[in-house]
Amino acid sequence: MRLGRFAPLLLATALAGCGSFGAVGLGPMDRSQPAESDTLPPVASAPIEKSTLPPPPADPNAVAALPPTTDPTAPAAPGATPAAPAAPSVASGAEIGRTDLLGGWTLSSGSDNCQLFMTLTSWTGGYRASTRGCQSPALKSISAWSLSGTQVVLAGQGGTPVAHLSSGGNNRFNGQTVSSQPISFYR
Repeated sequence: MRLGRFAPLLLATALAGCGSFGAVGLGPMDRSQPAESDTLPPVASAPIEKSTLPPPPADPNAVAALPPTTDPTAPAAPGATPAAPAAPSVASGAEIGRTDLLGGWTLSSGSDNCQLFMTLTSWTGGYRASTRGCQSPALKSISAWSLSGTQVVLAGQGGTPVAHLSSGGNNRFNGQTVSSQPISFYR
């Protein structure tokens, strides 16, 4: 028997399983029903309240004390002025924590002025670091950082030191590259 004679019958049987010929575009469809929308109607919600958070603790193991919750519509106490949260700062000679170094910094050495990024991802030589926009091969090679007491060590491939820096206060670190060139990073 030839399959060609049964092909139209097989096609018709397969399409009949789809529910109707109109469902596959082969016949008339009842278009009198409106299409259903897949969006939901808007829901009324309460207004969002805004408040400032206290700065994170300098010690990652310390627990921050949260301010008591107050009613934003209640009047302030007489003579009270709200205190603005202070930006975290690393003072000269102060104890430095790993979390104090996280994030983006401006890196400066010689004529180079580029960006330095430090994370807490474990990496050869300490934790992961990267630079962007640096021209110097030494600064481009920075891929790790570590904290040794109050000294920050920036390292390259295989954990080889590129520079040693100490806190200069006000979120500024100053030091020298291994080739004795001045280097600093700050924010």
